[in-house]
Amino acid sequence: MWLFRKSSNSIFCKGCKKWVHKKCSGLKRLTKDSDFKCSRCQGTARPIDGRPQSEVQVGSDKLDVVASFCYLGDMLSAAGGCDLATTTRVKTAWKKFKELLPVLLSRHLSYKTRGHVYSTCVRSAMLHASETWPLTKPNLQRLQRNDRAMIRQICNVKPEDVATTRSNELLTLLGLEDLNLILKERRLRWYGHVERSSGAIKTALDMQVTGSRGKGRPRMTWKQVTERDRKDWKLSTTDPHDRNTWRSGVRSAMRAASQLPGRGSTDVDVAPVPAR
Repeated sequence: MWLFRKSSNSIFCKGCKKWVHKKCSGLKRLTKDSDFKCSRCQGTARPIDGRPQSEVQVGSDKLDVVASFCYLGDMLSAAGGCDLATTTRVKTAWKKFKELLPVLLSRHLSYKTRGHVYSTCVRSAMLHASETWPLTKPNLQRLQRNDRAMIRQICNVKPEDVATTRSNELLTLLGLEDLNLILKERRLRWYGHVERSSGAIKTALDMQVTGSRGKGRPRMTWKQVTERDRKDWKLSTTDPHDRNTWRSGVRSAMRAASQLPGRGSTDVDVAPVPAR
């Protein structure tokens, strides 16, 4: 039986009885090795769900490596990133939203009161642990898309009026800040706590991971995301080790950002809307 294919650059695995391509075999040069076993048969293959390995040895015990787990209400994934966390929190927010529909759609409550209930009970559930997320553009769009869908439902915006209704007008009507501003404020406030800390979180922030990176631009780390937020809000010269100075600086930057055009400010005087 042929042990390798010259035309397709593959070698036959003795364990699973399948052909393995040269790029996946780990061999620099194909040989007529009758005892070749692929990485899957040897137990060294990396799972496709992002886990570095399927189990670890701790003393005499073998512990399984899971693809994801929940820690303090936040979902952690072996593949990294916050895709799973944002998806889970969005589902939780919709569950809370449906439970509060009689209150959020009540005609006996003003829009400001509904916005306060929504911010306290629904948005807080959606943004739980968001201060630790290195959000990417798709993650942010997922959160904003679902947040605006709930807000339109509270304001009784019909599907045919979605294209002509501005989200900033609805945010002002409910007295809510833009979701992106809240996420930045949460990250920057937590950044101050981390910088002032002397425990494990401070060590993890400055930790340098050894090894080679894959091709392409690497993902932005949480520290890089917060540094970008500091630059956007002009807080690069503010000392995060001074708690009072940092906290007042973040609040001032938040107020300044909310007054920019197209940001959904809550400081604008809005005529009261009578209960329907």
